[in-house]
Amino acid sequence: MKLTAAILTNRMVYQKLFMSRFMYREVKVRQLLILWVFFIFTGPALAGDNYKPQSNISLLRSLDAGYMIIGTTHTNEVNDLQLVDIENLFYELNPSLILLEGGFWPDSTSQSAAVECCGEMGFIQFLAKKNNVKVSTWEGDSLSEAQFILDKFDSESVKIFYLLRQAPQLFNHANLAEATEKMKSLLGESGFPAQEYQILSKPHSIEQLNSMLSAMVGKTISWNEFTTADIFDAQLNTVEFSKFQAIKDRVNEFRDLNAVTKLKTALANKERVIFIGGQLHFVPVMNAIIKP
Repeated sequence: MKLTAAILTNRMVYQKLFMSRFMYREVKVRQLLILWVFFIFTGPALAGDNYKPQSNISLLRSLDAGYMIIGTTHTNEVNDLQLVDIENLFYELNPSLILLEGGFWPDSTSQSAAVECCGEMGFIQFLAKKNNVKVSTWEGDSLSEAQFILDKFDSESVKIFYLLRQAPQLFNHANLAEATEKMKSLLGESGFPAQEYQILSKPHSIEQLNSMLSAMVGKTISWNEFTTADIFDAQLNTVEFSKFQAIKDRVNEFRDLNAVTKLKTALANKERVIFIGGQLHFVPVMNAIIKP
């Protein structure tokens, strides 16, 4: 099978590796070279044959095999250059199926509303609906995900992980009092993650959450310090939060396994597929697809 591939690497990582800004490249070589996020793959097409993205998306494509794998930096900016690239790539492949991240997103009445609501996932779903293209998610179901994680970790730690990951969303357009009321509703046995993941263990109150979290990480800390996703990710990179980072890695392992299975199934069914997800998922999905 003849394949052409174009890979755009994450701008910051590429700068660290090569000490300069990257440029989009699509070239012909005889063997696969993988250097973390910089890839070149065999193919007969010249660079001018295909659309060249202008943003920092990651891209693996084979028009012959009928797929594009796109890695994005999540955005809700309507003027983000990634959206221009996604639209051009969409019309280049003319897909029959979109596999997107995050489950099933609400439909929007306009392109800008789609982006403001649901980012690049909402945008490509808007394009798909406009062009009568099927849309599905590459995510697995919540209960299977929870079981996959609980095979390795205790339920209290897993529940706290999900609550902390959810915390930044609670602060979205909300003050501390409003966010606290939302968190209280999640801590009961009928709230998230009890409802979605069927995790019914402690904590069941704000006091229990803060007490258990502080005991787990060995320092006094409150859930309401996690006001943004960046703060959450930064804490996970510390030694104290290494267990929660391991839980996150397990979550992503489950998600990537589902992503690869759904993409391969779609290709086996002769779909022309655009697979789109955050940069984190690009490399494992790409590696699974190009493996001999």
